[in-house]
Amino acid sequence: MSGNTLKEVRLVVPDSGVLISLAHGDLLGLLKRVAENVQLCITDVVEYEVTGNQGLSDAKKITQFLEDNRDIVSIEKTGFGDLIEAKRKNSSIPIPKDMGELSIYGLINNIRSDDPGVPTLVLFEDNWFIKNQSRPSMVHLLSLSAFLKYAEEAIEGFSYQDAVASITRTRPLVNLAEVDSPGENQFESTQTDPSPVRRALKGPGI
Repeated sequence: MSGNTLKEVRLVVPDSGVLISLAHGDLLGLLKRVAENVQLCITDVVEYEVTGNQGLSDAKKITQFLEDNRDIVSIEKTGFGDLIEAKRKNSSIPIPKDMGELSIYGLINNIRSDDPGVPTLVLFEDNWFIKNQSRPSMVHLLSLSAFLKYAEEAIEGFSYQDAVASITRTRPLVNLAEVDSPGENQFESTQTDPSPVRRALKGPGI
């Protein structure tokens, strides 16, 4: 890859914890700044988990962020779509405890069939991703902590420690494991090694 920024990237957030933590730290805006052209993808399960309880301040922030950025956000349908809709109408309907993990598998399978020419970053917080790293070759796994450290290097005035402090002030159990596992791809145009990802976080401020 050449140039100082990623031209296009598919940013997949299949982990509700990432959005919740970024909302706690007022850092959701970082998700728009990993490339000149960002495709932000979440599953319908994640959308339900992060917006379902509007009594929570983080749910309100995420809902507003998703609404304000509908031009770049896509909600991937999973096999739980009908169940989620029923749950929204009737809160007493039970849902599987492993619904989130199962939806992640479905999303990964969808990525396998998507355009291999678009580099893909999977941003996560949950330890599930550390233990289950099977993924398509062009997919780059990046933990929340690693993402914030890239931001510190690339954005003038941005502080990793301040970001973590702002998150942990109201979310003390945030997972700060650092994982940066680039996708392995034979085509240079779809590689996402750490350097261009670091360079791609652009501009001063959030």
